[in-house]
Amino acid sequence: MTKKLLYVFSFILGVSSFQANNKVEEESQPLFYCDTNAPTGVQVSTTLTSGTVTWTADPNTPNNFIRYRIPGSTIWMVATPVAGQNSYTITNLQPCTTYEVQVVKLCTVQGTWSNPVFFTTTLNYCASVSTDTSLMHISNVTVNSAGITSPMVSNSGPSNYTDYRSDVSRKVKFFIGSTGNTLSVTNTWTGTPGTTTVTAWIDLNANGIFESTERVMVANNITQAAPAVSVFTIPSLAAVTLCGVTMRIVSSQTMPADGCSTFTYGEVEDYGVDLLNLTLGVEESGKSAKPEIYPNPASDVLNISGISDVTDYEIYNAVGQKTGEGKVSDHKVNLSNLSKGMYFIQLKDKDNTIRLKFIKK
Repeated sequence: MTKKLLYVFSFILGVSSFQANNKVEEESQPLFYCDTNAPTGVQVSTTLTSGTVTWTADPNTPNNFIRYRIPGSTIWMVATPVAGQNSYTITNLQPCTTYEVQVVKLCTVQGTWSNPVFFTTTLNYCASVSTDTSLMHISNVTVNSAGITSPMVSNSGPSNYTDYRSDVSRKVKFFIGSTGNTLSVTNTWTGTPGTTTVTAWIDLNANGIFESTERVMVANNITQAAPAVSVFTIPSLAAVTLCGVTMRIVSSQTMPADGCSTFTYGEVEDYGVDLLNLTLGVEESGKSAKPEIYPNPASDVLNISGISDVTDYEIYNAVGQKTGEGKVSDHKVNLSNLSKGMYFIQLKDKDNTIRLKFIKK
């Protein structure tokens, strides 16, 4: 009997000891799983001097670092967002300048940096978009600027929203104080033809807002048979900025309340606008003064406007080493053999030589 009691007592002690040890092991485990995978969904919205970086939140790993630099620089600037937040605003940036930024999770050890995202400090505008293009869309935009020889002509198909601001071939130029500038917008119906309204704004004071006083077109009952046409003046107090401003065109069945509307049928298109100083002289400023490159950053092809078909080029990396040369073909240069980073392309056309900076992403 005594042996049996000792056995039972020993068994109970063993179970209690096992439970106690198991509890200690459970309590020693972390309350959450902390991983070091690269953050995803990194995006940047900009102003002239700041960039707000956002990324997909990870509740299991709430702490992050970000780093940013001008491409080609060997020095990264590092910032620490508030714990648990998945956004950070970088301030005091240089206007009209391209930066690259990365985000990393901070666990017990530092994680993997996200892929770099390139952004350029410039004016950031509100969103405007249609939700259905099955009825009608903008098919042509033509701008005749006073004092500029060639019109800007943009033909396009259906889209809810199209951003043409980085397309140099669709860049619009106006002289400050000029009169008789003409905007023409043609709509095409893929459904039953009807009528639409067309409204256009130009951010003339360069504050990033499409104000009611900046509307350069307000047209009602526009049909497919004839475009909406507006003749307007660029005021003498319009702002001159190195980054340019935006012209927004909205075509919709109902008149939009402002330039930031979401609506059903129609389309929104944004165009880059350069406001030029009239005192430079019409003839001098009306020329395609210098070559321009786009897109920038570029992937595999760099487009070049304002050059002849016999232009030679040389490409140099950030430390001045030549990485390529040849002749520009159909206003394009192939970049597929370049690794990611900052480069300079030197263009030589007859007696003129110009060097421009670009980023291969």
